[in-house]
Amino acid sequence: MADTPITFVLIHGSWHDGGCWRHVEAHLRERGHTTYAPTLPGRGPDANLRISFQDLADAVSGFIVQAGLTEVALVGHSGGGPIVRKAAEKLGDRLSRLVYLSPLLSQNGQTVLDSVPPAYGDLFKQMAAATPDNTVMAPWVVFRDGFIGDADLATAQAAYAELHPEPFAPFLEPINLDLFAGMQIPTSYINPTEDTVFPLGEWSFFPRMAQLSGASRIVQMSGSHEVMYSDPKGLAEALIKAARP
Repeated sequence: MADTPITFVLIHGSWHDGGCWRHVEAHLRERGHTTYAPTLPGRGPDANLRISFQDLADAVSGFIVQAGLTEVALVGHSGGGPIVRKAAEKLGDRLSRLVYLSPLLSQNGQTVLDSVPPAYGDLFKQMAAATPDNTVMAPWVVFRDGFIGDADLATAQAAYAELHPEPFAPFLEPINLDLFAGMQIPTSYINPTEDTVFPLGEWSFFPRMAQLSGASRIVQMSGSHEVMYSDPKGLAEALIKAARP
């Protein structure tokens, strides 16, 4: 039986751009689905780094509105998770479902940085302060095993070569979710079971972030935080399960 066609808008996380989804998009399109993967502001050598968290959310909602998209499964990976949640406030019934993939969610009024272990937050602050443009970048030694430990070395190196320094200011902005809290949007949560970006235990992504996502359809899959590189076909299957009616 053929899949019911789904329109996916795939929002990347920190340090990535829209190209990180290309392998997943190929598998989704093979199954008859429509995909879009815009790049958020603040990426690339000539990017404007003086952006706010609201700028990121407005870029997502603006993309969907300008493209005239409806019945959208809006997917947020990692740092894209809080962005799609805020963007949803301006999208209303254009969305069929929110799908989180290891998202960095926090409580109403908190910042993105509040969602990470305190030691990591301190490290990000030190890294940003040491740069001339207030950006942060994932170190290779952390990325290799913590982010993409399920991939071979060549895949991990290729993925890392695509990353960009990230403007740090949006991490520090309190996020008001009063409007979002009153919305009733069907939600799914994809849990890659080998995601070890944060230490296992109190600060693990799962189930902590799934609890913050509210009542959600939980989809489990094997894989790391960077599963869009290490297992794009498996992630495509998980996205279809997560986004189906």
